[in-house]
Amino acid sequence: MGALMHRLEDWPTRLAEFIEARRERAFSWGDSDCCLFVCDAIEEMTGADPGARWRGLYASEKGARRVLRDNGGVAGIATLVLGAAVPPALTRRGDVVLIDTPQGEALALCLGALIAGQGSEGIEFYPMTAAKAAWKT
Repeated sequence: MGALMHRLEDWPTRLAEFIEARRERAFSWGDSDCCLFVCDAIEEMTGADPGARWRGLYASEKGARRVLRDNGGVAGIATLVLGAAVPPALTRRGDVVLIDTPQGEALALCLGALIAGQGSEGIEFYPMTAAKAAWKT
């Protein structure tokens, strides 16, 4: 993909429903980790699955580290899916952002003033000021 994706007409509703459905879904490598959380959200908003190339390739931290290494880390995955990064100040609701977490860098979603990211026990929220980089969806 690597380019701006076309959002479906009802993307705001789809995004809100996605966030609500995933609110308490626990972290799981290869299913509900930061990269696939973002890919799942993009699929909800656009109808296209940017994570298809990575699904089924890993189910452990070791496997995830290999995929991340081979794809330039979490920022590299975002760039492969969405193209060049933009300053966080240019983000809008539904765009992808890069944040620091206690476990390391992670991809998350801009929801406006807040960022939603996959946490160990469900979605965790951060202030938009936590964004280090961003990509348009």
